Formats: sequence, structure tokens, C-alpha cells
Amino acid sequence: MKVFNKIFLGLGIAASAMGLSSCVGDLDLEPRDPSNITNVGNDLDGVFADLYLQFATYGANGNSPVQGFDGGMAAFQRAMFIAEEIPTDEASWIWDPADYGLPYNGGLFNPNQGCLYGFYSRLMINITLCNQFIQSVNNGDFNLDAEGQKRAEQYKLQAKALWGACYYYMLSFYDKVPYADESTPVGAEPAQLPRAEVYNRVVSTLEDVVAQFGANQVPYYGFVGLDMAEAVLAKIYLNAEVFTGTADWQNCYKHSKAIIDRLGKGGYYGNGLARSYNALFGANNDKYVLGNDGSDVNEIIWSIVGNEVYLTGFSGANFMQAAWLGTNGVEQTMGVPTQVQADNNKVFDNSDGTQSFYTYYADADSYAAAMEAYEKLAEENTLWKSYISETINGTHYSFDPAAAGYVSQEWYNAGNGWKCMVARKSFVRKFEWNDPQMTVSDDRRVSQWQTAKHGFSVENISLVGDDWGNNGYLCPKYTNWAYNDDGTIDKAASPTNIANAAGDYAAIRLAEIYLTAAEAILNGGGGSQAEALQYVNWIRERAYGDAPGDASHHWMSLSMQDLRNERCRELYQENVRRTDLIRWNQWCTGYTWDWKGGVQSGTNLPAYTKLYPIPTRTMTASTFQQTTGY
Repeated sequence: MKVFNKIFLGLGIAASAMGLSSCVGDLDLEPRDPSNITNVGNDLDGVFADLYLQFATYGANGNSPVQGFDGGMAAFQRAMFIAEEIPTDEASWIWDPADYGLPYNGGLFNPNQGCLYGFYSRLMINITLCNQFIQSVNNGDFNLDAEGQKRAEQYKLQAKALWGACYYYMLSFYDKVPYADESTPVGAEPAQLPRAEVYNRVVSTLEDVVAQFGANQVPYYGFVGLDMAEAVLAKIYLNAEVFTGTADWQNCYKHSKAIIDRLGKGGYYGNGLARSYNALFGANNDKYVLGNDGSDVNEIIWSIVGNEVYLTGFSGANFMQAAWLGTNGVEQTMGVPTQVQADNNKVFDNSDGTQSFYTYYADADSYAAAMEAYEKLAEENTLWKSYISETINGTHYSFDPAAAGYVSQEWYNAGNGWKCMVARKSFVRKFEWNDPQMTVSDDRRVSQWQTAKHGFSVENISLVGDDWGNNGYLCPKYTNWAYNDDGTIDKAASPTNIANAAGDYAAIRLAEIYLTAAEAILNGGGGSQAEALQYVNWIRERAYGDAPGDASHHWMSLSMQDLRNERCRELYQENVRRTDLIRWNQWCTGYTWDWKGGVQSGTNLPAYTKLYPIPTRTMTASTFQQTTGY
């Protein structure tokens, strides 16, 4: 089990009653009014831990504060994924058409869609809790001694950093932004302010937080600190032109470079990046989290912590595995029996190009039982179960020739599979493939995918769940395997494949900061073209498993479109894609992907879709003005 700080362990125990069942209708919770603020009492550490709980899962003891909506889908990471990834070229949600049907997958939204209420409510709840905690400290509600007050001041900085992360998304989603900070009275309706004004207030707060944290402040594992606060600030500056009409590449570069100077050292490559891309998304990826022991690499700057026993839920690494996976058309080989003494479990090639896995029996009774089972396969026309189609992680599997796609949760050490997502062909094409069918690539960032090699079609004939296997590749990024630093699987250290995954969700990585700095450089924010090129080549070096200094996959120059494509390849499923496409003026026009605009071949989107509507339920209960265009 991971070693939790005692405060965070208390947070985890509160969530341990939760389980993981399915992707549709997975919770039926008693509604609770998000504006109903609870008395915080005098437990400083417990209340502070609840802030992190609301980012890690959907609520204490399985209770979601989002009323009248699926609590799992309203958990922070999953809610942001729904907003940032599902309507884009990267992924699509192929079940629950009422909320995530063709219009939403196509980038067309209306205020009545429940999923919009889910991520809006999650952001406002977390903002409110951060503000309430700060108010409680300022009001002296915790009766602290001198040491406790010192700790509380550090907690306040962390709460403001988390608050800033929420407002990064609020700025990305809305132009009339509900704004609340620690000066907003408890229970009061937030002021609805213009986007540019909220931007100015948020960056001012985060600049102050960064200054107060002080140089080289490293948080405890699972908590946030200087680097996370500065990374959020850099992300906001990266999108300054969208948020305010005026770019600020200089501040984007300045803050990105400060993080790089602190963290861009150590590890196999000497630049702070982990040696293996896959290891960053495995069951033991906590060793790469800033503030945790076990590695000289601190690539994961902000980690949303998960644990298979102590901190479970329907979000984070759990969601990132289960939503892609399932078990379909796959069996472990049964073995063709024979009484002839020979090497046990020998594999023979069949004339049709398949292989057979023969098991030898010297005992007549055992042989007779095995033969009876084998003959039953023949009667059922399922002799394919005796063929070895592929050996994966040391286990022989056979594939059903009648199945649309072949995949097993066992290949990922996962205990759940929902078959809820597929990738868009436009996204798959962005990677460098060795064959026209797009099944083999030297880029290790696609090594977990299920492609035409396993019977999946890259074509998106529909975005309907019943067509799963025939309507897109599977692009899982997270697994429940423990990894060695070089990316090989450590089976002995891997957890049991129970329903809950063990890994953390990497919310912000150093690799993103390198790409952010490179984009700022290309837009005149400072630095040099050579520096930007070096940052991108370091990422490519890791992606292909090249040794340090191996220039096999290095670029000699860097264009903006090259950078955009590499950012897509490196950061897919990390909740940045929609905002990136809008910043690059490729959301509405200039780039078309499958089912964009609800049309299979893709079509342009109207300008108002750059923003999300405020949910109808919120509009009805408030004096807010609706988002422009809705």
C-alpha cells in the first residue's frame, strides 16, 4: 500500500466504502443541495483533508454533493475529462445517449444536458469548499495554537492553489463566470463577472500564492505546493488571449521556465522526465509524484491520488481504465490433449497458420476427461479455444474469429471494463505508424492500445455502444500493473486485479510544462528556438525509448503545427484537448475530425460552442445571465 500522510490517510478511510460497478447509472444517491454549507467544526486537518477528497473522488462515504446526477460522473477528474475530451477528436462516449449522444460527442451543447450540470456543479462545489476552509481559518474557527496556525497558513495556500485550478477550467468553459473567493459570504450567490475580470483576479491570487510558497517548496505526497500553483498559473497564461483578448506569452514562459529550472533534472535522461511513459500511468506511478520517495524523478507535479483499498471511486485511474476496457472474444487456451509422453505444454504450428497448445497426459483418466472436454469444443464449433492466437504477459490466449474485437481486462490487470469509449480515427492518424493499417508503431505511447491487430476497426462508423469493436480503436493509457523504471511489468509488485485500480491520476506533468514553454517560445514569449526544440526532442526521445543523446527521432526544426501534434500525442486524455483546439483556432474551423458537428465526415462548429452553457437548473435557481450564444 502507498504510504499516506496521516491527514490524507484519514481522507482515504472516509472513502473506502465506495466500490466500482458500471459506467451507466452507477450511483443512486440521496440529493443534497450544493449551496448547503456544513459547519466545519474544530478539526483543521479533517476539514482540510476533505478538500482533497472532493478532488479525488465524489464525496465522503460514497455521498455525492451533486444532487440529481450520477455522482461518479461528477467526480472532479472524470467531470473535467467529459468536458475537455469527449467532444474532441480524441475520444467519444458511446453509451447513455440522453447526455452523451451524438450532439455532445459532436461538440454541440444545450443547457439541459445532465453532464454539463455535473462538471459545472463539481467546480462550484470545490470552489466553495476551498473558500469556506480559508474563511474558517481567518475567522479563528479552529482554536489553533501557534504551531497549528502556522500549519493552517500553509493549508490556506494549498486551498488557493486548488481554487485556482478550478478557475482555470471555469475560464475555459464560460464567458460570464460565477466568481467567489474567501471574501464571498457563505451561502451567497457568486457574482457573475466578465471572463477578463475573473482572469485578472485569479492570476493575481496565484502570483501571490507562488510568491508566498517560497523557492523550492516541496509538498507532502498527495498534496499541492509551489510547482502545482505555478503550473496552473502557466496554464492560465497560456490561454490568456482566449480568456482576455490579449496574449501573455512572456508570463507563460517565465513561470514554465521557473518550474523547469527546479524540476528539470535527474532521472535517466537528466531532464526530470521518467524513463518510461507507460510507468507514469501504472499502479505504482506514485513514485514519480513530486513529494514522494522512491525515485529521483518528480515528473507528476499534481497527482489526484487513488488507492485500490483506501481511496476508491468512479474517477481517476479507475475511470481511465474501465471506460476503455472490457473482455471480448478472448479465452485462455484449453489445450489439445494427448497421451504421448513428450515435453509438456509444447506448441505446434497448424497448417492454417494458427498454433495449437498441446497438453500431455500419462494418466488415462485425466486424458479421457480432457478429451471429452476437447470433443465438446468441436461439437460447439469452438475449437478456436484450443489455438494460441497470442501470448500476452506470459499467458496464452485464443481469439474468437466471430468477435468484432479481442481484448481482455487481464491484459491490463484491471478488474473492471465498461466498453464506454472509443477513439476517433483523426486522433489515431496523428501518431507515426509503420503500417497502413495503423497497428504497429515504434512510439511507446500507443503500446497499450487495441487496434486492427486485435480485430478493432479504426473507422468510426457510429458512436453507438452496440457497435463497440467495429467503431473505433481502444486507446487505454492507464493500467493496473506495477512497472519497473524501464517500463517492464513487475508482476510480483502488482496489485490484485480487483474492481478498483491502484494508480494515481497524473493531472499535471513536467512534460506538459516543457510543451507549454515551447509554445510560449514559438509565440515570442522568451527563450530561444533551440530551447523549444530541445524540450520537444526530450519528449520524443522518451516516447520512442531512445537512449540519452540518441537523435534517431529528433527533429531538426520545430513548427507550430509540429508542436501541436506532439502536444496531442504526449498529453492525450490529460484534460487539455478542447482548450488547446480553441486556443489554436482549430475548434470551429481549420481542422475537421470524425463526427465533429454530428456529421460522420465532420463539419464546422458555430462560434458559440467555444463556450459551454450554464446548466438550466442553475439558471432557474439563480439570477445569472446565460453564456453568449445560448
